[in-house]
Amino acid sequence: MKRSLQVVLLLGIVLLLASCQHHTSSNSSNKKVVKVALSAEINPPYLYTDENNEFVGLDMDYMRLLEKKLPQYDFQYEIGEEEANLVGIGAGKFDMGINWFFKTPEREKKFLYQDEPYSYSLTMLAVHKDNNTIHGLDDMTTRRLTPMAPSGGLYSILSRYNDTHDQKIPIDTIHSPSNGDNLEMIDQKRRDAMFINWNTYTAIQKELNQEVKIGSIVSKEPLHIVYNKHNQQLHDDIDRATKVLKEEGQLQKLSRKYFDIDIYQDLDTINDNKNALEVQKNAN
Repeated sequence: MKRSLQVVLLLGIVLLLASCQHHTSSNSSNKKVVKVALSAEINPPYLYTDENNEFVGLDMDYMRLLEKKLPQYDFQYEIGEEEANLVGIGAGKFDMGINWFFKTPEREKKFLYQDEPYSYSLTMLAVHKDNNTIHGLDDMTTRRLTPMAPSGGLYSILSRYNDTHDQKIPIDTIHSPSNGDNLEMIDQKRRDAMFINWNTYTAIQKELNQEVKIGSIVSKEPLHIVYNKHNQQLHDDIDRATKVLKEEGQLQKLSRKYFDIDIYQDLDTINDNKNALEVQKNAN
């Protein structure tokens, strides 16, 4: 009798374990696979590789947070050239892509854009360290900027400014400007300022260490995930999760980790604390 009871109990345990294993396997198989395109072009601090050649940075930290918030999805990452990735997203090869994407009218016709930005790119004016008179774009209407590409996002920002202001900013364009040469112009006082993204400025300064500084943080450009137009549910789920992450302070924590400031604050507050961005540069 005792032996029979042990057999029954053992059989019950085996069946229970088998049931749990089947349940776990079933849960895993029920996850929706989401193919995420990553750009092979590194872009610190948003996306870059570590000593093990693994992708890290703010974008990847954000994706890990999404993985926890959205267990119904199995995010799988693939690496490719950025323009090819965008073509792949449009064709359905990828469900979404992440890497410092700005919203443009042309791309909005082809893709779904995240409505709840996960971060921002800071645009800034780099000036000579002795210059204390340039504090924003309004100060550039009577001064000279370094040349820039006519097809870039920075040019678009200046064009929007000129379209909405009587006093225009003179813009010199060149097909393939060198960021290093432009900062050298500022260092040598041959131009008054350079309009540049903060992360690009930081990367160059770590190499060149020119006699320049941040004159002003000009704008916060929202960064978005780009989706295939058929992925409305995925878009909505990630938007909701992103909003929760902001409410929890998780994204602000990432901002302080990578920028040394809370990038979600208003521009005036960021400019009051812009020295922290220079400290970040020197610390690296």
